[in-house]
Amino acid sequence: MAGKGTRNKFATLTARDLRTVQVAHLRTRFELAERSVLAERAVELVNTALERYEAEAGTIRVKPGQLVIEHAGQRIILPLLETKWVSRLGQDMTLAEVKRQHEHEQYCRLVRKDPAATYGVLWRLLGRSEHSRKRAPKEYDFLPDEPLGHESVSALPRRPEDLARVPGPVLEAVAGTLVKDYGCPPGQAEAMIKTIAGIRAWCCPELSELQPGQLVWFAHGTRKSRKTDPRLFVPVILTLLTPEEQDVVIQHRGEFKRLKMRQIERMTTEAWRQDGVLTNSDVEWLTGLTPTVIRELLEGYQEKFGVILPTAGTVLDMGRTLTHKKIVVEMALSGMTTKEIARRIYHTPEAVDAYLRTFDKLLILHHYGLPVSAMARVLGHGRSLIEEHLALVKKHFPQEEDLKNYLASRGVKLEDTG
Repeated sequence: MAGKGTRNKFATLTARDLRTVQVAHLRTRFELAERSVLAERAVELVNTALERYEAEAGTIRVKPGQLVIEHAGQRIILPLLETKWVSRLGQDMTLAEVKRQHEHEQYCRLVRKDPAATYGVLWRLLGRSEHSRKRAPKEYDFLPDEPLGHESVSALPRRPEDLARVPGPVLEAVAGTLVKDYGCPPGQAEAMIKTIAGIRAWCCPELSELQPGQLVWFAHGTRKSRKTDPRLFVPVILTLLTPEEQDVVIQHRGEFKRLKMRQIERMTTEAWRQDGVLTNSDVEWLTGLTPTVIRELLEGYQEKFGVILPTAGTVLDMGRTLTHKKIVVEMALSGMTTKEIARRIYHTPEAVDAYLRTFDKLLILHHYGLPVSAMARVLGHGRSLIEEHLALVKKHFPQEEDLKNYLASRGVKLEDTG
């Protein structure tokens, strides 16, 4: 059975549900109670009415966790994530069973459109390959020749307030129910309906808005938080596979890893461009890779290009990841400007400056001989980060005079205590 670690690792996936996100936004925006019956009922009424209206109009929407593919001249929507199965992790299903269940549902969707389709066709459309187990030739380089760069990604944020269009019949019917049955003021009822509809359109774009190989995913917003708040989830459109990648025939594990590296590079950058960041668990679920392989790909990419891809670990300090604080300092000491560093690691200039100010404070404390435990308490960081920075001090400032000169260049004047 799945152990505790598996349950914890994918726990947030079960919260990435449209209805949960809508209710959370509604409660906050209209100052409703934590368990508001009005919020729950309003979301249910609006979603049901819009689904019925759009079904009659022939409008098809892609929900978070769904992938659009093109096969046999048809566009097909496949489920990549279904919270009903993920929620059973560790209860009565293992991770392997959950993934097998997802694959079965994907295959059933595919054969409804093409009865002759095989699992091999499904794997190709999802970027999987049985050849990924074959050993790659010696010295095969699975990394791309050049980094992608965020400028080459066209994905842009979508805003719910720009999408809050409600058909007249839906607005009139739902507003009437909220006013009559729940005592909601007419103005508030209308505002709530538009809010719910806007979030629904934001999270569930129309099928025509996506290209084959793209999916909608609830990523973690770039705003930091100590707790999991559904309002922090941001729907982003990701490109799992380009049409060219779908046609690639994988011959060995090296080519498979090269494809996966491109997927990780592209999807993390696309999420970042849409104000979201993928966690390592997101990347693991979307690519089917193990944490060990993901770490290998990310570290190899950073070593080759000096670029840290924007994941939740590097941007929000969530989980174990590359030591980006150390790399920021290394880049600054090599002469790079704040803007250059920010562009290289997909951080804001303000975040980079914050890391460098922490390093400046550590240098000052080190100069005056504070022990490591005291530094950790004063700076509010763990001992491992302090020791990591002290290793940089030893490497870059072998002489005390070097340290003083660096701090002077940063506008810090040290007092002589005698």
